[in-house]
Amino acid sequence: MVLLTPERLLNLAYHYPDLHNTWYLIATASLLELNLIDEIPIILHFALRQQLFEFSKDEESVVRNEIMIKLASDSIKSSERCVRMYSTGVKIPDVLIPLAYHRKIPLNYKYNRGEDIIRKQQFIVNQINEVVLNLVSMCGLPKVINGLTAIKAATPTRLSNHALKRINEVNIIPNDPNGVETIDGPISASSIDTKVIKSNLIRGSNFWNSIYTKGVNIKIKKQMINASPDLWYYVYNHIYSYLLSYNTILTAKKTSLVLIACLIIQDVTPQLKGHLKGALNNGASEAEIAATKKMVLEICEWNGHSWKNQVNSVAKL
Repeated sequence: MVLLTPERLLNLAYHYPDLHNTWYLIATASLLELNLIDEIPIILHFALRQQLFEFSKDEESVVRNEIMIKLASDSIKSSERCVRMYSTGVKIPDVLIPLAYHRKIPLNYKYNRGEDIIRKQQFIVNQINEVVLNLVSMCGLPKVINGLTAIKAATPTRLSNHALKRINEVNIIPNDPNGVETIDGPISASSIDTKVIKSNLIRGSNFWNSIYTKGVNIKIKKQMINASPDLWYYVYNHIYSYLLSYNTILTAKKTSLVLIACLIIQDVTPQLKGHLKGALNNGASEAEIAATKKMVLEICEWNGHSWKNQVNSVAKL
């Protein structure tokens, strides 16, 4: 059974005006945490179309419009069709707005040139991929493997081959005479790029300190070390430094909002409280945070999700 209907897609895109440029990231994070992996390609395909329009705060006229409902329905069908096509090895076609809809859609278009449309869609694909990758720290590796695989299957071929990636901390040198063989190839001291590692650690430290301020940064660090020194090493070196602080694709604010989405569903009040304040520190407004929480709770309601102490127990700002 598909959770996302055309009406629900339009609701996510237009019922939360404070999230008009980030709704699809919040929705992706929520679906990943809920393990509704098959729904994520639907979000991708609708965002690839919907984000090409100027936003309208006149929600009722948009969500009830027959052509917009058809466009959302088309997105559900095209995502399912592309996933099936991908399994056969054929190229995935572009996701565009049907010509028959152009003059009937009650919204203004943002772009007139094809290259601008492709650039915007590439940006959307990169952001959704980055959200899922970053959430390996929250949702777990199996969900992220499945999520990225599903996104790849639904992504138009011309957009799937231009994803941005981090600079490698380790550069494998083929036939390295001093190398010790690993699953990736021979590795030696000359394979390690210390400049990249240093840059990542500085960036990770800055991101940690932007979320946790006024001594809380040191307090939580000590709590982790007290629980396990290896825990702190892993969180700092691999989660914050390598993953979360990378801001070429997602801003710190967007990263904070998707982390909040996962923590709401996980029902972990201490961590959620910390990241609610961290989102403010990273530039999110109270309205954006409140809308994020409301959207996540609505998606959870659709899925019948429950909390230990009822939904009213979810932490607030």
